[in-house]
Amino acid sequence: MNTRASIKLVSINIERDLHLDRVVPFVIAEKPDVLCLQEVREPDVQIFAKLFSDTYVFAPAIKHRSDGFKAVIGQAVFSKLPIATQNIHYYVGDPAVIPREELPDTCGNHAVVVVEVGEEEAFRIAATHFVWSERGQATDLQRISMRKLLEILQPFGELVLCGDFNAPRGGEIFSMLLETYHDNVPPQYATSLDLDLHRAGKDRPHELADKMVDGMFSTPGYRVSHVRMVPGVSDHCALVATVQKRGELKLVY
Repeated sequence: MNTRASIKLVSINIERDLHLDRVVPFVIAEKPDVLCLQEVREPDVQIFAKLFSDTYVFAPAIKHRSDGFKAVIGQAVFSKLPIATQNIHYYVGDPAVIPREELPDTCGNHAVVVVEVGEEEAFRIAATHFVWSERGQATDLQRISMRKLLEILQPFGELVLCGDFNAPRGGEIFSMLLETYHDNVPPQYATSLDLDLHRAGKDRPHELADKMVDGMFSTPGYRVSHVRMVPGVSDHCALVATVQKRGELKLVY
């Protein structure tokens, strides 16, 4: 019987192609079983497919102004293990219409990707890139979006949820997650933004110092351990964790 006691999970907001020279070596060195990327350009998905795994799910979100709105930006989940099931649910926007980024007014599409990876022993991983707000302040759009996200995830039962939530720990939106999920990022980490690589790091470092906006959450059926935050990869630090199952999962199709 081919079973696994645990998997290694990595989640990173890679900020399009600005840090690929850092992200790619990091992923190669870490050798995760499941890799969740936010703000990945669709043309760059193939870089990770060739270097890491050609088993992946991509959820498009927006056309970014940085290259004249040519490339679609989204999130991707790659797996070295077989993907038994995959679901993409949009809680903001319409996947048939990919908007152009026209800051500060345009909100892109936002989806949660839910995959079950493995063979006899399935691990359920959900990943998202949540709605952005100015300086991490809660907005009505975030409140509505979080309620929709939690409603979408509820039928899936036991899972691990990771990604960039654009809502700082201790704030209203982050606290909505804690009503259902356990926060596995150790409390000694105060921020998940890289002060050296983030665009606001030089001008407004004090505003970034308490912005723990990236997360690794779980339900009681999972144990998420050895969680560490790694700087020097992108404008967001990378999150690395070991995921173990506490009990049997009921698969959702």
